Amino acid sequence: MKSWSRPAVPRLPGHGSIPRVFDTSSASIVETRPIALAGLYVCGITPYDATHIGHAATYLAYDTLIRVWLDAGYDVSYVQNVTDVDDPLLERATETGIHWRDLAAGQIELFRGDMLALGIIPPDHYVAVTDMIPQVAQAVGRLLAIGIAYRLGDDVYFDSAAAGAASPWYVGLESGLG
Repeated sequence: MKSWSRPAVPRLPGHGSIPRVFDTSSASIVETRPIALAGLYVCGITPYDATHIGHAATYLAYDTLIRVWLDAGYDVSYVQNVTDVDDPLLERATETGIHWRDLAAGQIELFRGDMLALGIIPPDHYVAVTDMIPQVAQAVGRLLAIGIAYRLGDDVYFDSAAAGAASPWYVGLESGLG
């Protein structure tokens, strides 16, 4: 899936400060010290309606983090998904009589235009959930198998307490769950 065009980003000398973020697992502010490559995964839009100020604020915040990492001398690998199949999208498609794939495609195109207009650095990998369903199902199976997800009726939920007990979560370090 294509993202949007990358804005001009000046090459910085690489002497900037290392970004600090709030780590919810330790309830403290920590430095992000990538070993070699700063990796960032951002949950993207569910494309059933127009982009709003909350979307803009979210992607502007991550754009700022990427730029600070670049200024600190790090290369960045940035992945963003698009949840192009989900209940809100299917409900809106039913309400409007537009096929859900067409609704998603139109809203994704509007989102791309908004991000381009804001000068947001695009992800290196822009991934549609519908392209990853087999991989998601396999990952959910692994989480169930190692006891950090559970079933409730037909649904599967992530057990954050079990995950925390199985492996500490730290910004910039692998969780050890894969």
